[in-house]
Amino acid sequence: MEFVPYRVLRNQPSELRKKLDEKGELVVTVDGEPMAVMLQIPKGSLEDLVLLLSQVRAQLAAATIREQARKSGLNNMTVVQADKLVKETRAARRGDRPVNAHRSRH
Repeated sequence: MEFVPYRVLRNQPSELRKKLDEKGELVVTVDGEPMAVMLQIPKGSLEDLVLLLSQVRAQLAAATIREQARKSGLNNMTVVQADKLVKETRAARRGDRPVNAHRSRH
């Protein structure tokens, strides 16, 4: 994969297009750090490519969540503990009172 400074995108778009045609994918950098990935889109495949990118983003988000859980020790929770935390969090987001199994329904 080839790395291309952002200034090439800004100042020499035709040069960037040539490189993209040659390589099929480029990494755009700002101050030497990756900022974006450019992909050449085969004709008729935009929707499929967007769907795949959405799936990749979801996988990256899940990997980040798993890593945060490992670092904080939450990955050692039991299923019962996790279910309780989910219920409490959902109730807090809705502004509900804590879940109480003995609450009467009138």
